[in-house]
Parts: sequence; C-alpha cells; structure tokens
Amino acid sequence: MRDHAHDPSQEVFWAVRLSAEQDNLLAAWKWAIGSGNIYTAFVILAGFAPVEVRSTYPLVLAGEAALELPGAAGHPGYPLALAVSALFAASRADAAGAEELCRRAAEANVRQVIPDWRVEETISATRSNMAVTAGAFADAARFAEQAAGIARAGGDLADASVELTVAAGCHLLIDNASAARPLATEALALARQLGAPALIATALLAVGVTVVGADPGQARACLSESRELSTAIGYQSGIDLVWATAIAFFTGDQAATLDLGRSAIRGLQWAGRMRMAPVLYMIASALLATRPDAAAIVQGAADAYSVPPRALARLVSSQVTQALGEERAQELRTRGAGMDWDQAIAYTITQTTQALSEPGSRTQP
Repeated sequence: MRDHAHDPSQEVFWAVRLSAEQDNLLAAWKWAIGSGNIYTAFVILAGFAPVEVRSTYPLVLAGEAALELPGAAGHPGYPLALAVSALFAASRADAAGAEELCRRAAEANVRQVIPDWRVEETISATRSNMAVTAGAFADAARFAEQAAGIARAGGDLADASVELTVAAGCHLLIDNASAARPLATEALALARQLGAPALIATALLAVGVTVVGADPGQARACLSESRELSTAIGYQSGIDLVWATAIAFFTGDQAATLDLGRSAIRGLQWAGRMRMAPVLYMIASALLATRPDAAAIVQGAADAYSVPPRALARLVSSQVTQALGEERAQELRTRGAGMDWDQAIAYTITQTTQALSEPGSRTQP
C-alpha cells in the first residue's frame, strides 16, 4: 500500500484506509503470534519501519512477542523486527527496554551478509523518540537528522522528509529557529520532489513554524496551503495538527488556535501526555480572552506533564498571572494539576468547545 501512498490521484489517503483495517491487522497479528508464524509476524512489524507509516498510523504492538517465537533469531527479518520492537517500547516510555532492543538490533544487523539500512534508520529514530521523551531535544534533533541521512542514502526520500521535520521541531523546542529552518525547507523540497500531498502538507507546516517569528505572512500562507492539501486527501495527523496550532497561536489567531488545538488533542491521544502539553499551553493562552479561570486550570494540567525546556510554559504562566493575579492564578493552576489526565483532557475540550461558540472567540487577541 505504501508503494501507492504518494499518488496525488488517490482519492483516499492510504493511512485512512489502513486505519479502517486496524481490526483485521490486529487479528492477523494475534493469529501470527498464536500460531508461531514468524513470517507473518515479521512482515507486520516491518510494515511499521517507515517513519511515514508510524507517524500517521497510531498503533503500538507488543513486538517482543514475535521475537520470542521459536526460530525467530535465525530469520533474516530478525534485526528489523528488533528495531521496530524498540520503537514500540519507546512509545510505551520503556527507555531501558528500548535501548536494549536497539543494542540487540545493531548487533544482529552487523551479522547479516548485507546489513539492512532500515535497521540503522529505525535505531536512530528510536533514540530520537527517547530523547524527546527525556526532554533532551538537542540529542533528539541529532538522532533525527542521522535517521534522515540514512533514509536518504537508502533511497527513501519520504522517510528522509519526515525525519527532517522531526529534527526541525526538536530544534524549535530549544528556540533554535536558525537551525530548524533549513531542515524544514529541505523536507519540503523532498516532499515536492516526490509529489506526495501528505508529506508536502506536513513539511509546509514545519516551514511555517520555523518562519512564523520573522515572517507571519509566509507562515499563514504555509498553513493555508497545508490545510487545503489535507482537506483534499481527507487526512491530517495529530502531529500535523500540533504544527498547525502553533502557527495559529504565534500569528495571534485565537479562534484557529482553539479549533486546531482541540483537533490536535483528539489526534494525539496515542502519542503520550508530554507531547500534548504544548497544545494545552496554547489553548490556555487562547482561552484567556473569554475564560481566564479555565485558562489557568488548563495551564496547571499542562504544567504537570511538560518537560524542560519550558519557554512556552513561562510565556503562558506570565499571561495567566497578569490576567488573574498571582494568588488566584496559583489556586486555579493547583486545581488543574490535581486532575487526572482523562479529566484534564475532557475539561480542556469542553472549555474549548464552549469558547468557540462565543462571539468573542472569533477576534484575534
């Protein structure tokens, strides 16, 4: 299916079709593990090696189950299965397990007659993900750039484009737009070279975020073109929605920040709490105009799950304190921090939906 993923004439984006087949895929996985069918299990795992797939299709499998099947270690697909299992472990925030699987994957790969570059790319991508979770964004950017280089050398321009946008995002998280901008620009060039609408939409957003401070007009144009492409293919990933929310936020579009932020939260349910925290901060800021108490509560919930660096957290905290006063703001932040995660998400979505129904939400702050 990925062979046809970049055909602009496709009416339905491949990730949508794949999502519709999730139950069948899970059934095939369960059958493969239960029957000891190494071939099928490893084919399924290999399907998640491309970052283009796993960044748009939110499914995490217990890859270790396939690794334990009789004869697994002697199968030629074993190194890649190890690497993909490491990715899944990282997605579960199992850093120790992911690193051990990366080590085993690297060792198994060098024993192959012809080492598989996809194993090397997947190991680098896994370490990038682990660094993001730990808040080590400079390391995360370095590993993502490394993964992009491996993919490009292997001829996978789609993966190279996606990994470059990941690297750009990591640089932005440490306020290094000058390093992020050329990576995002290169990602867009590769996506346009492929003629892949979904990849172009993602890279446009990455470019938009990197230039939003210097050229808000270009950032808005990137957002508009990206949204048109996403509408045409009928799909936008959760990560894309985060980029879009950030452009709306930094260009001062309150209504779009609330609307896109709400969609991003729904699309990121699989991605982990830490990855949602920036969206909560942006929503909190956008809520200030009409719902300052709710803004403080949402900020408190975000504080409980964010990791350094916290420039966005400090910005929103300052805005909330200025609007409510230190004592009232702290009281409401404490209330938000005391919510469990599901409560915090439900509360944020409710407040955002109600705010969007108010005329005041349609003005720019």
